[in-house]
Amino acid sequence: MNRAAAAIPVLLVPVLLVPVLLALGSPGLAWAQDRPPVTPTRDVDVTYRAGQGDRAVEQRSRFRASDQRLRLDLPTPGLYAILDYPAHTLAMVSDPERAVLDMPAPAGAMAGVAPAGRFTRRGVDQVAGVPCTEWETQDSSGQPTLACFTADGVMLRARRGAQVLVQATRVDYGPQDAAAFTVPPGYAHSSPRTPR
Repeated sequence: MNRAAAAIPVLLVPVLLVPVLLALGSPGLAWAQDRPPVTPTRDVDVTYRAGQGDRAVEQRSRFRASDQRLRLDLPTPGLYAILDYPAHTLAMVSDPERAVLDMPAPAGAMAGVAPAGRFTRRGVDQVAGVPCTEWETQDSSGQPTLACFTADGVMLRARRGAQVLVQATRVDYGPQDAAAFTVPPGYAHSSPRTPR
């Protein structure tokens, strides 16, 4: 395995990205009146708490609406993911190693809440000081999920039964710097090896 690929803990991608990405849908989908917008319509910076008790982690998620890119800062300093919705790509970046693992975005990450899924409005709530509407649906693995979305497409909480999967602790709207959504120049790029 090459140095760039070894530097990035690929196995962490599903564990850390899934809670947030389950509820972020594909940009550009036309949603009927009985469905929430599931992709932010404006720039936003959200801090999420995922997991329970001493295993909980904080993850920062930033979305840049103009170019439909999501940046997820992993709990390990210097590791982050850049998800490019239009290009359907995921770049796992390690600043300490100056390395990038480039790959197609996982299907679930691009689809988020299944477009063909049903949504049932369940009420309103407020998370991190921001109002949202709770929608009952299924996550990308088919499990019943209650997701709270703002009117402008920001997922603030997802839970399965009484278990909170992810919840926003801070939400800041405002312009996002394009540089944060671009791999720094001079980094070594690699792709995961495919099994034989």
